Amino acid sequence: MKCIVCNHGHTQPGTMTATLERADTTIVVKEVPADVCDNCGEEYLSQAISAQLLKQAEEAVKAGIQVDVRKYKSAA
Repeated sequence: MKCIVCNHGHTQPGTMTATLERADTTIVVKEVPADVCDNCGEEYLSQAISAQLLKQAEEAVKAGIQVDVRKYKSAA
């Protein structure tokens, strides 16, 4: 896919670190699969992975977690 940010690079499979914040909760998830632009480094998540990360963040908020750093694990 052509990068919509720089309009020059193309995305390649890679990983990223996602940081999610809500209220008093901050979740950092490392090694999240993403498509990464080979020119500018912009990162794109699939809809399925985005939904999974948001679900994990919501669970952390409900559990009262303030800060959590974790490695990505697929739901499957």
